Order: sequence, then C-alpha cells, then structure tokens
Amino acid sequence: METLVDLLDAAAAEHGDRTAVSIRAGLREDTWSYRRLHAVATAVAAHLSEDLAAPPGSRVVVWGPSCPQLVAAYFGVFRAQLVLVPIDPNATPEFVDGVFESTGAVVLLTDDLRATQRRERYSGPSRPAVITLAELPCDGARACARGRPAAADLAEIVFTSGTSGSPKGVMLTHANVVANVRAARAALQPRADFHLLSLLPPSHMFEQTAGLYLPLHVGASVHFVTSRQPPVILNALRRHRVTAMTVVPQLLSLLLDGIEAEVRRRGANGRWRLANRVAGHLPFPLRRLLFRSVHRGLGGALELLVSGGAPLPEDVAAAWERLGVTVLEGYGATECAPSIATNTRAAHRPGTVGRAVPGVEVRVSDDRELLVRGPNVSPGYWHDEEATRAAFTDDGWFRTGDLGAVDADGFIHLGGRLNDVIVLASGLNVHPEDVEAELLREGAVADCAVVGTPGPRGAPRVHAVVVPADGGEGARKRAAAAVRTANRRLAPHQRVAELTLWEDGELPRTALRKPRRHAVLAALAGEPRAEPAVAPPRAPAEDRRARVLAVVGALADPPRAVDPGCDLALDLGLDSLARVELAVQLETELGISLEDGDLACAGSVGDLLALVERDEAAASAPVAFPDWALGGPARLARAALQAVVLLPAHALVCTPFRVEGRDRLPPAASPVLLVANHASHLDTPSILRALPPARRARVAVAAAADYFFRTRALRAATPLVLNGFPFSREGAVRSSLEHCGELVDRGWSVLVYPEGTRSLSGELQPFRTGSGLLATGLRVPVVPVAVEGTFALLPKGRSRPRRGPVTVRFGRPVQLDLFEDRARAARRLESEVAALLRGPHGT
Repeated sequence: METLVDLLDAAAAEHGDRTAVSIRAGLREDTWSYRRLHAVATAVAAHLSEDLAAPPGSRVVVWGPSCPQLVAAYFGVFRAQLVLVPIDPNATPEFVDGVFESTGAVVLLTDDLRATQRRERYSGPSRPAVITLAELPCDGARACARGRPAAADLAEIVFTSGTSGSPKGVMLTHANVVANVRAARAALQPRADFHLLSLLPPSHMFEQTAGLYLPLHVGASVHFVTSRQPPVILNALRRHRVTAMTVVPQLLSLLLDGIEAEVRRRGANGRWRLANRVAGHLPFPLRRLLFRSVHRGLGGALELLVSGGAPLPEDVAAAWERLGVTVLEGYGATECAPSIATNTRAAHRPGTVGRAVPGVEVRVSDDRELLVRGPNVSPGYWHDEEATRAAFTDDGWFRTGDLGAVDADGFIHLGGRLNDVIVLASGLNVHPEDVEAELLREGAVADCAVVGTPGPRGAPRVHAVVVPADGGEGARKRAAAAVRTANRRLAPHQRVAELTLWEDGELPRTALRKPRRHAVLAALAGEPRAEPAVAPPRAPAEDRRARVLAVVGALADPPRAVDPGCDLALDLGLDSLARVELAVQLETELGISLEDGDLACAGSVGDLLALVERDEAAASAPVAFPDWALGGPARLARAALQAVVLLPAHALVCTPFRVEGRDRLPPAASPVLLVANHASHLDTPSILRALPPARRARVAVAAAADYFFRTRALRAATPLVLNGFPFSREGAVRSSLEHCGELVDRGWSVLVYPEGTRSLSGELQPFRTGSGLLATGLRVPVVPVAVEGTFALLPKGRSRPRRGPVTVRFGRPVQLDLFEDRARAARRLESEVAALLRGPHGT
C-alpha cells in the first residue's frame, strides 16, 4: 500500500460485500459495501478526469456534510490524480472563496444549496465546474482510464482552522497519509468487526485518518450521523451496536452528563455513587457487567474511545473507564497527517498523550517546544515558503508550537501552546489551558476562554471570558464568585485579573472545539466576531428566534407568516407527524434538539419558542417495539393463527370478497409501503387476506399505540396475530417513523393508515400532512390501497360485525423522491387512494 488509492483497492478486494460506510437518509439506512464504494469512487474519477477534463494535479474543493457520497468523492479525486481540498461543512462562503483563489481549484463538489449560491458567484472564462454530491455518478458502472498517483504525489491541501487568525494550506502527500494510517493501525489495533460512529467532519485530519481511512484499511464499518445532538448519537450507537468512536473531550463530557442526568431522573444516585466507588477495583468485563444498564443505552458494544483535538480532563477519562470503556488520548497536528503520539491498550498512562506512534520521532527543544520528524510530516504550506521555513528547524524537524516534555518511559506530557502563552511582566508564563481547566470546575461557568490583554501600563494580564451557566440577574456576580474560587487554587501568577461575560451564544471554537482566541480578542477589542473558517454553532438569541419563526411558517399548511400567538394545530395545521418534520428542520438548521414528547405538548408558537429558549427538553422514555414478533417462532405461530383463525373468521363475515389489482404489486421480495383508507377494524384483516401469501408473511402493520397496545393482552396479541407494532399518533412519533425505516431495512413491508384514525362517516378523510415524511423517507415504492364495504359491516362504535361484501383494490406503485415536499406527497397519495375508491379505473 503506497497510496490512498491502493488502500481502497485492497479493502474492496478483501472485504467486498461488507458494509464500508452508511448514513441514515430519510428514515432508512443508506448502506454502501466496500465493492460499491470502490466502484462509485472509480466512476467519480472518470467523471472528473474525462467529462470535466480536470488535468492531473489540479485542485478539487469538496465542501459538504459527512455521507457516503463525500467519501466516494474523496477517493475519486485521489484516483483521478487530482488534489483534494477538503473544507469544513460549516465554513463560510467567504472562506471557501479565499481557498478557491489560493488554490486555483477547477472543481467544487458540494451540496445543492451551496452549489446554487456558488454558481452565481463564480463566473467568467475560468469559471470552475460546480457540481453537487447528488449529481455524482453513483451507479458506479464506469472505469477510469487515467493513470494512478504515486506515493510522492500531493494528495491533499488541508486548510487549518486552528487558533491563529490566518489559516494555512497544509500540503500532504499520499505517502504522508499512508504512513500515518499504518502507524495508527499498529498503535490502536482496530479489528475488522469494529463499527465506528463518525461524529467529526472528515475535512479534519484527525477524523479523516483515524475515523475513516484507518477503519476502511482494516475492513471495519463507518457510520455517519446527520446531527450531533445527543439523542441522535445515542440512537445511532444502539442501531449499529457501535464499537468505537473518535471524539473530542467536550463530546465525552456531554454524553457523560446525559448518563448522569438519567441516573438522577431515576433516583438512583446512591447506587451510582456506590458502583463508581467499586468499579475502579474491578477488571473491565466486570465493570461493564456492573453498569450493564448504561451499556444497553449505549448499544451494548461500545469499548473504545479515541480522544484528540483538545486536552482530555483526567476525571472525564476516568469516569468512562470506570464504566468499562477504554479511553485513549492522542496528540497530533494537521501537518503530521495528523497523529504524533497516542496511548494504546498496552501502554496507557492517564494524564499523558502517550508515546510517539511507530515511525515518528519526538524531541524537545531548548525552549520546551515539541519537535517532530517522520514520514508523516508535511512538506510544507501551499504557496507559502516563508511559513514553511518558519515551521521547520534548520535540521528538518517540524515545530509543533506545543510545549511539552517526554518522560523516561517515552510518554509525552503537554504543557500548552507556545503561541498562546501569556508572558507576564515578571517574565513568568501563563498557559491559558491550565487556567481554563480550573474555571470549568466551577458550576457557574458553562464555558470559558482565557487570553492575555494589556493592562493599564501595557503589560499583559490574564483575562477570562466566561459563558455563565445561568443567565439573568446575578449572572455576573455568580461568575465573579466562581473566578475568585478558582483563583484560590491557581498559582499567584496564573490568577485571573479581569472578567468579561460572553452572553450571546457559544464562544467561537474550531470544529475540534479548540477556542479561537484571536476571535475572542477581536470581540474584546470591539471588532466584528465573524469567523473566516467555522461559524459559531449557535445563532444569537434574537436571530435564532426569527429563524425558528421562519421554519414554522414554512411548514404551516399553507405557508404563512407566524407570531407567538399562533396555535400550531388550529392556525397552522401542524399535526403530530408534521411536528416531527419541524423537529428535523430545527435540528438540521439551528442545532436545536427537541424531544418528541415536549414538542407534542407545545400548543402555540410561543410554547415552541419557550422550548427553544430552554433548549433542554426532558428525555422521554423510548418506545419498546416487539422485535420478537419478527423472529422465526413468532412468524410460524402467526401464519398458523391467520390460516386457522383470522382468515376463516374474516371469510365468514366479509362475503363475497373481491380483490382487484393484485397483479400491480411488486415481487414479494421487494419491500413496499402500503397506504390505505381506514373505516373499520376489518380493514387490516381484509388487506392481509387480499395480499399474496408470500407478501402477507412479510408485512408489519402500524397499529395505534394508544389503542392496540394499551393492555398487556393487546401488547401480546397485536404483534403475534397481525405483526402490529406501536405507532404513536401523538407524542413520540419520531421513534415510530424510525422503526418503520428499520423494518424496511430488514426487508419488511409496512402497512399504514395516513388518516390517523377510523373515519366516522366511511368517507375518506384528509391524509395527515406529515405522513408525507414517511412516504418519502422510506425510499421504497408506495402502493395505494382502497378498502370498500368494511364501514357498513363494522363502523366505529359498533362491537359486532354484520355480514356483507368487501372489496380490496390495489393501485399502481408510486415512487416518491426523498426530497419531495412532504405535504405535496401526502396530498398525492390521498388522491391516489381517492381515485381507487371511485372504482377499478380510477387510477
């Protein structure tokens, strides 16, 4: 393996049909095998080199969210002998424009919205090609005639988004990255059965090398998420039985806080404290057994966390290890592709970043700066000879800019950034990370950044910028008290001399959560806070409020301007399923995660705004789906019960019984979504009887959770006889929709009633607007079904059926696009079912 192209070639040859990458697209998992990823990457290479005629060595900017298409684009660029310029998905358009100008890129690969904006921006004879990830040739049936790259060829130009104000383009060759992948494999020893959850953008080398190339190199599976909100992460951990994650310390703290909040909610604080005292004396397998309920919530398989990007607090690492999860802290730099050192399972020393990875040498300069040499080290910065010269010593060692020491056993101890050091008038140095660690121990401090600002005589002093944990009156007083308490623990020269409250959103940080100290200093000086590379993840309160109103107004039926007094249901027509779409929009666009139960209780736009302002919805209990009903024994019992009891009983009541359009159904092996009108409890047995036996055996029925699962007997009978699963008509709807996606992923068809309840008149009722989310999100053919006659036999409110004729009519399958408007999709399906109810020629 000499290049990244060789890496994918070998992985595809060895692991073929194993899952390489996946993402939850809509309500289903979009899963790519190694063979498919290789084929699509090759087709992308052919498209770039032949259709777009990009010359070898030219630059391609890739700016988009984590997804399989993005991975195929990366490898397609490499295979076409082009140079990848990965951009953080949160980068501003102005930053991207600067990268284009600097690199002279000939192609931009991005998502739909950004493509539209950039096509308008880039014009003229040298206009670059702007294409979307969705436009890539993902059928994969195309070879690339261009030659292959060499190990010494430039593979990437990675623009650092570190704490300096002027990002630099780091050049990395194929040999640099491949050397680091080999070193990381030797140090971390991942296995082919690993399932890795990718949470950081692969535009950053930490995630790209350790979270993408390394798992692909060993045949493991990488799973992306569409949101980094804790509920989404926890669902993904459980769904994929995730084994490992590459993380930043802030995420570990966030997940740990969530676990402890659940402990408090259950009133189990005493047991939790006792278990934590005991766990440190037990071997890891017994720790996992002791905390088995926690591990069930994390999917049951999580065993390894690799932390980087920022210093890892020892207490956070120790807390995870008490749970039986190995936490390995590492250290790196983009210029080193990026791994320099890491702890390993065999050589693990908390409080250090481990030993140098194989093939890499580390030494300490006279001024305590860590210097690095090895095959992973960048040749320099793109078109910046001055910066390149400054980054290396005369004898060729890379200057990391980090202070540290190497102990007698080779473990590296970090001591802060050389260029972040605050040099006091006394000549003493203050490292901001040390002061920040003490401040963050105080409950009144939610976040902080420490910088040096000039005092009355111009000499630097320690200045703390603090995000208070609680706003309102007294916030500054509480923050000041917290600083005074922290100062008592600090050495005299480290103590905070000045305090500023940061009250409009989060502090500016990089994607790896490092403070952007230059941006903090600019804000203190009264300069604009706009960042060139990564925008702050949370909008200021006023802007956030306006954007929430815009999102709600766009989802109203019909769309309209809204104010806090608008009723979500009566004025805006947002039913329970439409609220799921609202939650998705808020999560995607604003980073606001609202639990379904809380969102269901919001009556007005004002209630919704209050939830957003609180921004901490209480977790609702997960819905328990009867997976046992999908197993072999339950399927045999169900087939027998239907053949002996259900269908004969139905035949006694529903006679004569006619079925029309059965030949329109796709083959039984292909999952479909069946959408039907609903007028009677006889509808489900009628549809099941009308289906071919092979199709009937693979159908799951969405049954009202508040009706068919309200008693223990119904909770057993509904799944056993009908293969029904609880579908929430109100409240926690999202989990029901996601379960539909999981069923389809496993090859089951799903029957739903989009009216939401039985019709009181027998006439077709409007399909709920949000039902279009299910129809589009499943990405399978939708079969409209009309059931006639059941209302006359057993209407709502009647307990004993009459005898009479029933007709079940199947329409032609409808294929809806994932991005089709949900409301329009629901109206389209309603019209299809209405046409079927008018007779056999209605559709």
